[in-house]
Amino acid sequence: MIITVTFNPAIDKTAEVEELKVGGLNRLSNVMQDAGGKGVNVSKTIKAFGGETLCTGFLAGSAGEYIDHTLKDLHINTNFVWVEGMTRTNLKVLDKDMELTELNEAGPLIGEVEVEQLKQKICELCKNDSIVVLSGNVSKGVDTNIYYELINEIKKAGSRVVFDADGELFAKGIQAKPLVIKPNKYELATYFGVSQDVDNKEIISLAKTLLNEDTKYVVVSMGKQGAIFITQDQVILAEALKVEAHSSVGAGDAMVAGITYAIEQGYSLEEMIRFAVAASAGAVMTKGTQPASMEVVKELKNKVVLTTLEEN
Repeated sequence: MIITVTFNPAIDKTAEVEELKVGGLNRLSNVMQDAGGKGVNVSKTIKAFGGETLCTGFLAGSAGEYIDHTLKDLHINTNFVWVEGMTRTNLKVLDKDMELTELNEAGPLIGEVEVEQLKQKICELCKNDSIVVLSGNVSKGVDTNIYYELINEIKKAGSRVVFDADGELFAKGIQAKPLVIKPNKYELATYFGVSQDVDNKEIISLAKTLLNEDTKYVVVSMGKQGAIFITQDQVILAEALKVEAHSSVGAGDAMVAGITYAIEQGYSLEEMIRFAVAASAGAVMTKGTQPASMEVVKELKNKVVLTTLEEN
C-alpha cells in the first residue's frame, strides 16, 4: 500500500490566457477544477497506474468535501483528519508560452491536537512494506519539525518514506533519513547555499552527501535539463522527454509517484528511472493536474535516454 500525506490539500483551478495582464482584465479559457495538493496528485497518479493508494492529511469545509468525494469517485481510499475552516482553492494560470502564474490560498489553521491526531492516524495506517509519501508544504500552525518526527515514527512502524519538500521542512526532514529524497535543482542549491547555476558535477557531489545507510536514493529534478538519479553505486542522468505540453502543474508529483510505484513493484534502478521520467512527461501532456494513463507512460518510457555518469 502506498500512503500519501497532504497537510494542505487544495481545489486546484487551472486556466489558460493568451497573455497575462497584471492590473488589467484577463479572460480565462479552458478552466478546469481538480482535487489537488502534492500528495493528492501522487495518489491520483498511482491509481492511474493501477496501484493501491490511500490519501490522508487535513480537510475542511465544503472544499474538503469536494476533494474527498472526488477521490472516492476515483476509487482512491481516504482517511483524512477533519478540521475547522475551509480547505484552500488555488488558481494556476498558463499563458500562450506555457509560463505558469500561481495564486495560492493559505488554507485552514491547524492546532496541536489535530496534528497529533494525524500523526497517530499515519502510524496506525503504516504496515510493514508500506511506502509513505510525505510531500509539499504544511498548513499554518504546523511546526516545521513535523516531517522529521513523522519520518522517524513511520520508520519505527516498519515502513519506508519518499520525501519531497523544501525550505526548513526539507532541511529538518532529511535528518531523519528517508528512503528517497527528491529535491529540485533550486531546492538543493538553496539548502547548500550555492548558486542556482551550479553544474551537474557539483549537484552530484552535493547530493551524494545526503546518502546514508537508510537514504538510498537522491533524485534531483532539473526541468528541461532532465533529472539526476543518485545512489551509492550509480549516478544516472535522464534526459527530459520532448512532448507536447499542456500543463507543467503536477509534473514533479508525477515523478514522485513514478519513483514510489516503481519501488513498490520492485523495478530495477534503470526501469525506475525510465518509468518516473515517463510519468512526469505524461503529466505535462495532460491538462490541469490529471495524470497520464499507464498506456501513455509505457510508450514514453521506451524513449527515455539515460547516461551513466558514475558507476562503482
